[in-house]
Amino acid sequence: MGSFYTSHTVRGPSQQAVLAHMTERRAFVSREEDGNLTVLDEASECQDPQVLGALAQSLSSFFACPVLALLNHDDNFLYLELYENGAKTDQYNSNPAAFSEDDEDGFGVPQGGDAARLCAAFGVADVGAVEAVLRDESFMMAVERHERLAEALGLPAFSVGLGFTYAEADDGVPENCFVPSAAAA
Repeated sequence: MGSFYTSHTVRGPSQQAVLAHMTERRAFVSREEDGNLTVLDEASECQDPQVLGALAQSLSSFFACPVLALLNHDDNFLYLELYENGAKTDQYNSNPAAFSEDDEDGFGVPQGGDAARLCAAFGVADVGAVEAVLRDESFMMAVERHERLAEALGLPAFSVGLGFTYAEADDGVPENCFVPSAAAA
């Protein structure tokens, strides 16, 4: 059985500002690293892209910043949505055939993902490195793709492979990285 987790990487606001905004939600908010922080939201763990996107849209709109919403489903695929100033500007699925009846083996060519837009949103220059991660079909586990994407975009490494459920169980959470929201405390 693979990993199941969701997360939101937010570029710009402070941990304190995001915690103050998340008072009604059960979540963990990471410390800031290179201008980015990670939100692990309980409601998003249902693996519904609409729930995942709604929080990303809300955070992006409220803080007028980029937010990368990420979903790893059983390590079969990595799904991403990028929001900028409240608008969804990009979407990516590493394995769009995962639930398709048309593809017998359950694997497909990665779809979506604008490497240049992702790089611009997160202040990274190496578009080629991000594009290589998005298009590489050799990843066996979605968490491996997430790890390489985090490296290429300069996102916090401690957030890879981690969602609210794992954080609440203290399963692999690096010490002093995440603070619970008031609703999760």
